[in-house]
Amino acid sequence: MDFNNSAKVGRGLYFCVMIQEESGEIRVVETEDGSRTLYLPGMDETYHSTHGAMTESRHVYITNGLDFWHAENPDATVVRVFEMGLGTGTNAMLVMDWCEQTGCGVEYYTVEKFPLSQTLMQGYWGDTGYAERSEALHASAWEQWIEIPLLQGEFKVFKHHRDIQSAEIPAAMDVVFWDAFGPKKQDGVWGAALFEPIFSALSVGGIFVTYSAAGDVKRSLQSVGFGVKKLDGPPYKRHMLRAQKA
Repeated sequence: MDFNNSAKVGRGLYFCVMIQEESGEIRVVETEDGSRTLYLPGMDETYHSTHGAMTESRHVYITNGLDFWHAENPDATVVRVFEMGLGTGTNAMLVMDWCEQTGCGVEYYTVEKFPLSQTLMQGYWGDTGYAERSEALHASAWEQWIEIPLLQGEFKVFKHHRDIQSAEIPAAMDVVFWDAFGPKKQDGVWGAALFEPIFSALSVGGIFVTYSAAGDVKRSLQSVGFGVKKLDGPPYKRHMLRAQKA
């Protein structure tokens, strides 16, 4: 992925609650599928669905994101992924699994303004089977490409420590994971001002997937040129959105 050939996203304020781990502001919660998420009392919001954190991420970003893209590009040897919000690294863990299963290389570029601490992530992932990969992901340096060893396939990650409005968006992306907090909690990151540079940076045929199916989000994606489909959502959620650049 060419970091030098990039564009800046929009302007304005990026709304987010500063996570205060030491004061108990953030809590680890077990979800219905046995995987974990984080709860922020200040926002009354969780990072993932409490009906199944891994289930939700796998359905939205792997099945309807990477699997869909790979079916349309079966001969591709590398996929370039952009993630809005690294968070716990759940999506990245599932992409590493996908990379091993398919043998397709991944260049994973993620933007995060408020990184979670390495200590919190050690406890979060410590007994789940993902501890080593989480340590490699969360302890790695920012603003440079790092390779995380896998049994098969090549996974490279670039962590960009910036708010999304001022972030550098690499060109020629294939798949976008838009995993911000919901539009009612984080309104400033769901509009056309941010979707337009994402659309411009995507390769032709590239896709954008998100768990949100809000009407305003769908219309904003359409307004910048995306073709948008409303798909079945993960358990206990009726719909999600997948957008594609024709």
